[in-house]
Amino acid sequence: QLHNLTQLDVSSNQLTSLPPEITQLHNLTQLDASNNQLASLPLGITQLHNLIELDVSNNQLASLPSRIAQLHDLKRLDVSNNLLALLPSKIAQLNNLKRLDVSNNHLISLPQEITALDLEIKWRVNSFFDQIILGNNPFEVPPIEIIKEGKEAIINYFRSLEGGKSAINELKIVLVGDGGSGKTSLMKRFFREPFNILEPQTHGIDIRLGRITDGSNTVKLRFWDFGGQQIMHATHQFFLSKRSMYILVLDSRKDEQAEYWLKLIESFGGDSPILIAINKIDQNPSSDVNRRFLQGKYKGIRGFYRVSCQTDEGIEDFLNALRKEILEIEHLKIYWPENWFHVKEQLDNSDKNYMDYDSYVDLCTTEGIISKSAQDTLVEFLNDLGIVIHFKEMSLVDTYVLEPKWITEGVYKVINSEIVARKKGLLQLQQLDLILKPKNETDYLYPRRQYHYIVNLMKKFELCYDIDSNAILVPDLLEIQEPMFDFDYQNSLRFFVEYDFLPKSVMPRFIVKMHTNIKGELKWRTGVFLESKLFNSIAVVKADNDARKIYIFVNGKHKRDYLAVILSCIDNINQSFEKLKAIEKVPMPDNPEISVSYKHLLILEQKGKQKYMPDGSDKEYNVRDLLGTIRESDSTDEEMLGLLRRLASESGSANEEMLELLRRLASESDTEESLLEQINDIITAKPNVMGFGIDLNRVFNILIAKRKH
Repeated sequence: QLHNLTQLDVSSNQLTSLPPEITQLHNLTQLDASNNQLASLPLGITQLHNLIELDVSNNQLASLPSRIAQLHDLKRLDVSNNLLALLPSKIAQLNNLKRLDVSNNHLISLPQEITALDLEIKWRVNSFFDQIILGNNPFEVPPIEIIKEGKEAIINYFRSLEGGKSAINELKIVLVGDGGSGKTSLMKRFFREPFNILEPQTHGIDIRLGRITDGSNTVKLRFWDFGGQQIMHATHQFFLSKRSMYILVLDSRKDEQAEYWLKLIESFGGDSPILIAINKIDQNPSSDVNRRFLQGKYKGIRGFYRVSCQTDEGIEDFLNALRKEILEIEHLKIYWPENWFHVKEQLDNSDKNYMDYDSYVDLCTTEGIISKSAQDTLVEFLNDLGIVIHFKEMSLVDTYVLEPKWITEGVYKVINSEIVARKKGLLQLQQLDLILKPKNETDYLYPRRQYHYIVNLMKKFELCYDIDSNAILVPDLLEIQEPMFDFDYQNSLRFFVEYDFLPKSVMPRFIVKMHTNIKGELKWRTGVFLESKLFNSIAVVKADNDARKIYIFVNGKHKRDYLAVILSCIDNINQSFEKLKAIEKVPMPDNPEISVSYKHLLILEQKGKQKYMPDGSDKEYNVRDLLGTIRESDSTDEEMLGLLRRLASESGSANEEMLELLRRLASESDTEESLLEQINDIITAKPNVMGFGIDLNRVFNILIAKRKH
């Protein structure tokens, strides 16, 4: 009966429904019923014709009434974090909408009509107005990759479907595991080929085509069998992709680390399904893994199978499970326009090892795929399926690899070369003539004009760095032994990063990123001695792969600032892996065996806690003193800006976020509100982007004050 009520907030309660009488509040302009347990909305809610804002996020709504289109004045509609499986197409009639958030639901398809709204379409929030946010929905039509490209790509996708469409029905199956575990033998059992006890180890990658048929449905398969030698693990990231299925093959005779491979798959394959085959059980009948533990930790695991390729024990059960999982893969049901298929078939049947950008564009244009966004999205799909290998970096973007083995064998020839191994990772580029020269008739040809592509690809994945214009160094091939040098560990600033899984590529990549800071020749396979003239500091960084830790020791005038640079670099590497857990820890100054997480120290400080007794210690430590060991707690404004400039200019460690932030903060064109929003975006997306000792909001206020003066 509150007929004059204009705003009603019933958020964050335990409401399971709204009373029908709510429709009598005809003057209501704002209704917030978020964070409840609503399973549905009363149909009469569409009679609230004066509603401008409606927030029903974080509920249990399974559907929206199509009559919601009658709320013509609605400017903001938030239905995020619900259970919506369908979005009514009539929602496109809400012409006054300024913001629509349907993220975190169960939406499989997007109504084409929604593109008629005068709003940008985004996967995640980057502005408060003029957006439709769709993130974290399992879209199939259009595919997620196209939605992430934005509105133009979505419009082009729907337009191209008008010429006909078909389901993809094609899948990339990747076999991983240690060398000698039996990956090739297991793959051959799929093709009903006999077991070969003298099966040679795979070097590089072996790719085979297969298919399975279920009634009228045929699925084309591409098996990728990876060589398991340790030096090749870092290159797997070239080819591990989402929209794939993974088979992890374990050797039952060895105490293998299944989690190493599961983490690698999770880092690059996302939520792709995984089958685990425990092979050679004829030689170790009692072998198994902790299935419940692994399945609870890695959600992609679909099943475990104990097999013997030699005796065929368990093989039939494994193959039946493989067929079943293949036919249930969701992305096989995604529809492609017919002209996309025409391009795919021509690339698939080409006898070329690669093509250039212009040739690819000509092929797409001939088939009526005109827009660049559609061409880019198509090649991203083809990359996931293993038909084309393509990267977006400027130094690589012009080459479309049609024969994956052409590039894999080229890279493996370099990193497995005796010439490079003898020189402890040093490669003189003129030696590529000898290294890439065909040894027999079946070897691939590598024209000199493509040498730069192979080297640039290795640089992209941080497998090497330039020594000069004529030489590169591959850190994975460095001397194993740590060299002799003097360093005051006792009085140094100490820090370490602890991992649940430490990928073997992290330390070589760190060496690549920080190579301009390396002091002389003081580098080895798992560590490096760094020196920075800008920070007047030195550091030793070491990886302990068995303990899953990276230790950092820093000395010098600006050692805390230099630590920030080092940690920013490590964090940048960590961010490239999905779901990698890395905890930054501070050792106790008088007992390095006892440590506390840096994040926990910050929480204690924020809560006003002055003392802290870490686990394993019988004494308390001052929280601010512990934080003071790794950051300047009372930096002046000028010192903070000086640090920001040094971080941005430090060669080898500057990142795009730092430089872009500095440019925008110094610019006269951005408003204060715009700058603050950008800073908050950076803090939200990458809270550690600036390293320690930098408060971005404080930097913002300092520079705004300077601008006003």
